[in-house]
Amino acid sequence: MSVLSARLRARRVRRARALPRRAAAAVVVLAVLLAGAAADAAAASLVPGALGDPSVLAATPPMGVNDWNAVGCTDAFEEAWVRAQADALVRTGLRDVGYRFVNLDDCWAAPQRDTAGRLVPDPVRFPHGIAALADYVHARGLRLGVYTSAGTRTCDARGFPASLGHETADAASFAAWGVDYVKEDDCYTAGTDAVARYTTMARALRATGRPMVFAVCDKGDSAPWLWAPGVAQLWRTTHDVADDWPSVADIVRRDVRVAARSGPPPARGWNDPDMLEVGNGPSQDGGYGAVTGDGTADVGLTPTEQATQLAVWSMLAAPLLTGTDLTHASPATIALLGNRGLVAIDQDPAARAPEDDLDDASGRLVLRRSLTDGSTAVSVTALGDGPVAVPAGVAGRDLVGGGTVVPGGVVAAHATVLIRQR
Repeated sequence: MSVLSARLRARRVRRARALPRRAAAAVVVLAVLLAGAAADAAAASLVPGALGDPSVLAATPPMGVNDWNAVGCTDAFEEAWVRAQADALVRTGLRDVGYRFVNLDDCWAAPQRDTAGRLVPDPVRFPHGIAALADYVHARGLRLGVYTSAGTRTCDARGFPASLGHETADAASFAAWGVDYVKEDDCYTAGTDAVARYTTMARALRATGRPMVFAVCDKGDSAPWLWAPGVAQLWRTTHDVADDWPSVADIVRRDVRVAARSGPPPARGWNDPDMLEVGNGPSQDGGYGAVTGDGTADVGLTPTEQATQLAVWSMLAAPLLTGTDLTHASPATIALLGNRGLVAIDQDPAARAPEDDLDDASGRLVLRRSLTDGSTAVSVTALGDGPVAVPAGVAGRDLVGGGTVVPGGVVAAHATVLIRQR
């Protein structure tokens, strides 16, 4: 585990904590601003098929790369690094597997808006601007995403400008730059209503006429799977993922509870259990135990656990957004991300929700998902710290490890087997 990766764990822990709210007077002012912005955007239709509807861009769960879990807000996050990720998607063949989005997370913006109130790219990190970066990404058959927050500041401790009360201006900037995907976080929201502030941004994005995928990132606090269909194309369901097994296992347990709510937009939308940690974890020399800035040990996911994350995310029809540096990814990482058998299940056009059978005592999770070709994908996962048995009637070639799955076979702790059967 690199020192950089260790520092990032501390940042992820910090981002997951509750953040301060503004003073009461600011709450009133921002509530008025939000109401005004909502009124200004009211004419922007959220009707399916209307101008700017991005549903076609997210007809299946979005796939791509996001910088946060790899470099976060460190100095490594800059224009050349992002361009290198785009090039790596092409060079490794991952673009052709389906990984098409190159998404910027927090810290891409300058600390202050310009005199006209518009967001400005950080001139050191992105000296050529976001529009030029979008052109670079688009020229490689990829799409560009950016980050903001539905509050007054973004979630990083430095607090960059965010979009509450600026939805119309920010959406116009994103569209003018050629952005294809907008992730909106939920920090410094000044006590405003989640449905109102996210709907305001959705309308502002649609009003530009440019289709931009909209991702709600409130960690599931507002139960967006209940209200966001037709507003967003995907929404976070849980806390931020950390690069350790307890975090991933907890997210799986939480996400399966709402799996039935997931489906193609605009009628539904994709449950997002957060980014993949595939390619992070143990260092290349096999070392573990790097110490983070908050004094905790970040041992990362083992290769088995990384494979389980990708397999279960695929069974849940979750977005596959990897958070690793693809320019330094090992052949094993590229092979796992490029596992066409798993990706095909994730991207199955029928997008039927899986049936789940979770035994809390043993930690055995069985997911069954009907696919377009009439087959059924079945996965067996050992979420606990002991092995579990493959249930009766489950047999076939394992799409995760390549072996043969038989009833009564043993699935090791934290591992997954996954088959397709008729």
